[in-house]
Amino acid sequence: MTKVIWVICLSLLLTNCKNNTGETEEKERIQTEEETSIPNSETTETVEVIKNTETEKQPIKEFNWNDISITNQDIGDYPYITPPKGMEVSESSSATKSYDFHKLEMFDGTSFFAFEGRVEKMSIKMSLKDNSDQDWNQYLFDKSVSEYLASIGAKLISDQKIPEELMVNFGDTPNERYAHMHDFYIGDVVNDKVRMYVLRTQSQKIGFQVYSNTATGEIGIVEVKDFEQTIEKITASEIKEEIEKNGFVALHINFDTGKSRIKTDSYSIIDEIVKMLKNSPDLKISIEGHTDDVGDDSSNLKLSKNRARAVLMALTDEGIEESRLSSEGFGETKPVSDNTTEDGKAQNRRVELRKQ
Repeated sequence: MTKVIWVICLSLLLTNCKNNTGETEEKERIQTEEETSIPNSETTETVEVIKNTETEKQPIKEFNWNDISITNQDIGDYPYITPPKGMEVSESSSATKSYDFHKLEMFDGTSFFAFEGRVEKMSIKMSLKDNSDQDWNQYLFDKSVSEYLASIGAKLISDQKIPEELMVNFGDTPNERYAHMHDFYIGDVVNDKVRMYVLRTQSQKIGFQVYSNTATGEIGIVEVKDFEQTIEKITASEIKEEIEKNGFVALHINFDTGKSRIKTDSYSIIDEIVKMLKNSPDLKISIEGHTDDVGDDSSNLKLSKNRARAVLMALTDEGIEESRLSSEGFGETKPVSDNTTEDGKAQNRRVELRKQ
C-alpha cells in the first residue's frame, strides 16, 4: 500500500513539473513572439528616444542683453583689446583671422549663445623685437587680459570647460567637433576651458573669448551687428545665359559642414536649375563638385563626388530625367581662388554645371 501511494505521489509530482515546464516554455514562446512581432520602426524609435535623451543637444538661445549693465568706461576702438606689453599678434598664425561678418558661440555654464557680427581672432605670442630671449608667459597674459576686461566693465559669464556631454552640440564625430570649434571658438574648447566675457555700452554689444596654454594665448572678439543680405537671387535665365556664354556656370550651393546634405536655404537655387532645364529640354549637363583644401585629398575628393551626386538626385526628384545629367567630383584639384584666405576658400567650394 505504501508503495502504491509513493508511486501515485511521484506521478503527480512529475505531472506538475511537466505542466510548470510547459507553462514556462509557453510564456517564453509568447514573449518571444510578442517581441518579434513589434515592427522594426517601433523598435528603432524606442532606441532613438533613449539615445536622444542621453545625448540631446543644448539649443542655441538668444542672449538677454538686458541682464548686462551698461558700462560707462572708455573702451577704445575695435577690436577693443590689444596684447599685453611685450606680446604681439602672430600674423602668420592660422588662428589669427578677421571677418567683416561671422559668428562666435558663447557659453555661460549651462547654455550656448550665438553672437553674430564683426569678428577678430588673435593668436598672441611674445614680441621677438623686445623679448627675443623670453619664453611665453602664460601667467602674465592671463592676469593682464582678465584685469583689463574687468576694468572696462566686461562681465565674466564662464570660466569652465564645456561639459563632455554637451560636446554633441559640436557634431557627432571628432572631426565635426574640431571643425565647429575651429569656426566658432578660439583655442581648444573641446579639451580645455575658454573664458567667456560680455560687454555692453550705450551703442555696442561685444563678446570676448580668451584662451591660453603653456605655449600661446588667443583672444576672440565679436562686435554684434545685424546681418545684411548681399546675395541677389540667381534666376533660371541667368544660369542658362552663363552656360551658353561660357559653357558652364559656377554656383555656390550650401551643404552641411563636411557632408553632402543640401541646406534648406539652397533649394531656391535647385528650383531655378530645374526651371532652366525644363525650359531647355535638349540641354544635357555635367554636375561637378569642388572643395577648398581643408582636410585630406581623398576625403575632399569623396565629398565633392557625393555633393555633385546630391545635386543630381535633387534635380531628378523634381522630374528631370537622369539621362540628361551626369555628376563628377574633383575635390580640391581645381581651385579658382586662393585657399589661404576665407574668401578664397568660399569661392573654391562650388558646384559647376557644365554643358555636354
